[in-house]
Amino acid sequence: MKRAAWITICVCLTVLAGCAGGDHNPREGGLFGGVAGLGGGSYKKRVAEREARLEQLRVTQHELDVEKARLESQKSSAQLQVDQDRAKVKAMQTEVADLEKKAKALSARQGADQKRVEELQQRIDTLKSQVGKQKSSLDDLEGSGLGDADVDLRRKQLEAQRDALRKEYDLLMKMQMELAR
Repeated sequence: MKRAAWITICVCLTVLAGCAGGDHNPREGGLFGGVAGLGGGSYKKRVAEREARLEQLRVTQHELDVEKARLESQKSSAQLQVDQDRAKVKAMQTEVADLEKKAKALSARQGADQKRVEELQQRIDTLKSQVGKQKSSLDDLEGSGLGDADVDLRRKQLEAQRDALRKEYDLLMKMQMELAR
């Protein structure tokens, strides 16, 4: 009988050692590991950890979605501004072309003011060059990956150039009117 009692005790100790030790992962624990995991609360702990991680990932995803929407809005705004500036440059190019035609016609009619017409033509050429540079700068601005501050600074520079070109155009128009008299 002592032998049977010792065998029973050894079997019980082996079963208890299997339940108490090791990993309580439901995929690896087996029957005794599962019972130990349920009884010891390690399954609930694993579920709580995974739910917390899932919630953290959802919050991160929401933040990324908000940031994406903000960046899309900024991109749309910048594209709209570039399109407006491009339209202004195109209008200026048309006006310069018209002015050039008028200057050529005036040059043909007025031989006495040839020197003034040549100066006007040189200014027109300079103006065309500056308009081309501004158009090129707008193209560069549209395709660049500049940050908000750099885009705003470049846009202000381009607007200042556009204003200077507009003043030059107005001056040329006054000169044309004088030549037409």
